[in-house]
Amino acid sequence: MVTEFGKVLRIIRINSGDSAKDMAQKLNISASYLSAIENGKRNIPEGLENEIIRVYNLEAKEKERLLQAMAESSDSVKIDMASLDKSRRQMIFALAKYEFDDSTLQTLCEVIDKNKKKEE
Repeated sequence: MVTEFGKVLRIIRINSGDSAKDMAQKLNISASYLSAIENGKRNIPEGLENEIIRVYNLEAKEKERLLQAMAESSDSVKIDMASLDKSRRQMIFALAKYEFDDSTLQTLCEVIDKNKKKEE
């Protein structure tokens, strides 16, 4: 089954006029590996999103869509917390560990969206 990340990859590929083989070559991976990523049979390798953004020179909206799709399609996320302060570490652990009710999740998402808009 094609993942959300796979759908976005295909859109990028089709819009650029590339075949799957072309895209795979540009990203320095095999066509079969690219297909496995698109279909959710393989995890998205670390750094692939940055390579896609660089190779296809994605604009901010496309970049955001790719990163959103990656988040929706990933089974796990690796976070380097070495440089994070105590409060940020606690927040990451809380988000990973605790079950939040829908209202709390909605509030957290609204805060995140508000901060993202400030950065833009």
